[in-house]
Formats: sequence, structure tokens, C-alpha cells
Amino acid sequence: MANINYIVSDHLDYEKLICNDAGPGYAESMHWKTVKLNSLKEFSPYEIYVIDNRIEENECAKLTYLFQENPEIIFIVKIVDPYFEHSDHFFYKWIKNSIGYKNIRLLSVYEPKELTALFSKSLSKPIIYIPYPYDASKELPLKKLKQRKNKLIIAGSINKIIYPYRSKIWAETRRSISRFFFNVLKHPGYQEITNLKPGHNLIAGNFILHLSKFKFMLLCSSRCRIEFLKFHECAYAGCLPVGEFPTCFPDDIKLLFKIIDMSNLFFSAASMIFNWSEKKHLETIEKYRTFLKTTRHYEVLNKSFIQQLG
Repeated sequence: MANINYIVSDHLDYEKLICNDAGPGYAESMHWKTVKLNSLKEFSPYEIYVIDNRIEENECAKLTYLFQENPEIIFIVKIVDPYFEHSDHFFYKWIKNSIGYKNIRLLSVYEPKELTALFSKSLSKPIIYIPYPYDASKELPLKKLKQRKNKLIIAGSINKIIYPYRSKIWAETRRSISRFFFNVLKHPGYQEITNLKPGHNLIAGNFILHLSKFKFMLLCSSRCRIEFLKFHECAYAGCLPVGEFPTCFPDDIKLLFKIIDMSNLFFSAASMIFNWSEKKHLETIEKYRTFLKTTRHYEVLNKSFIQQLG
């Protein structure tokens, strides 16, 4: 396979990211070489160049210059959030102005939805889609399951427009006796953007360790029904997946998700908790982990990436 160079910003402090969804961490998870933008002096037609989705605004002009000066080189721009609300963000405006270049391809970690689906209509070649890689080395042992808390943990941003499912359950549990079945972990914030201290230190590996204290994890795929890293972190921690599955999952994996009856939240959650079975828990997690290990392994994803690149 050709060498894949992952171009990252020279200025963004990637160490402040709360997960490996971008930057050197993402490149490492895919086993790609990380290259800082300013270090790029020469290009080889025998190598592949992927641009990180966290490039800063003042670096877009340089990338456009590279596209223009190296028409024989294919540049692949990684995109993430597909929501229409992001259409005014500088990165998506820059992409819109760049997709006219014949040497530009787009790579999405999510199935094309909304904004990314709209972009795909303007492309001469389809968006390359490869989900986030699954790292089995992060899996925690499935021991002492009985000692875990009999609660569903809710983690992530509360935004009723983008995350209607999670936000609705969060709102319902705040106002009813159902709250005793749930534990809420607020989003720590984006330190790399705000330069503020995170709301808590339960990020990366600490986040997975915290999840492992619970038997159940509420998962929300947003209004676009996409596969976030949280779907992997749930498996790493060994929590039972509860809630919304992404549309990209096959039917047999969708059936592993426990469903909450929103019309009767209390009894739905209570039934789930009091009917918990250690044997069933192990069977579910092993099947879920096996699916992710076999379909989201970096070697499988890289093979798909090369095939889609053509």
C-alpha cells in the first residue's frame, strides 16, 4: 500500500483534544504518517495526502496554493460533522470553494448526510467513506460486571436540535423519578478552541474507565444517525448499548441495542435494569466487540480507503 501522509495544522494544540477524532491521534489510529503543513516541500505521485479536518482558517490559503501548484497530486480532505448548521464555518466554505479542483477528493468518517451529502452532488467522484477505526487494545476486561452501577450513563452535548434523542431523555430524567436510573456526565468542552480548562478530566482513557463503572450506556446517533466514537467507547468499556444505533450498522448489530420506551421512561428503564443478566451482558458485548474489531480494524479500513480512492 502507498504511504499515506496525514497533513495536520502547524498551530492547533492537538494535545488538548478530548479524543482521537482528528490530528496525530487519528493518524496514529489509522497507522498513517503525520506531517505538519509547513514541512511539506515536495510531493510524490506515489504517495497519498490526506488533510486533517482541524486545519485552521489562516492555513486554508496555503492548501489552496498547493492544490493549484500540484495538479498531478490527489489531495483528500477529511470532513466530519455533516450538519447544515456548519455551512457557514470557514472550513466548509473553503471546501465548497475547493471541490472544483480536479485533484480534490473528500473523505468522511460518517456516511454522507445533510451537508456532506450536498457536497457529494458537486463532486466528479463520490465521497470516500471510512468510519473511525476500532482499537481492540483499549477494551477493558469484562470482570466484576455485577459490581457495576445499575444505571444508564448519559454522556455528551445536550442540544435538542442536533441531539434530539439524548436531549429529550436528559430533560425527562431531570423532571421525574426516572432520574434515579440515570447518571449524567456533561461534555467537558473544547479546550483547544476556548483555551478554558475542561469541565472535567474524564476524557480519552479516563472517559472509558469512567464508563466501565456502569452496566448501561445511552447512545445517541444525532439527527443524522451517524457512528460516533462513543459507539466504540461503549464497547471498550464493556457497557450494554442502549438507545439509537447508526444507520450504517447491520440489522443483527442493531438488535443488540436495548430500546427505551419514551412514552414510559420509568418502567422502561426499570425493566431493563432489573432484568439484567450477566450471561446476556457478556454475549451482547462479545458480539458487539467482534463486529467492531472485524469491520473497523485499521487494515480493513485502509483497504477500503484504497479501493474507493481508485
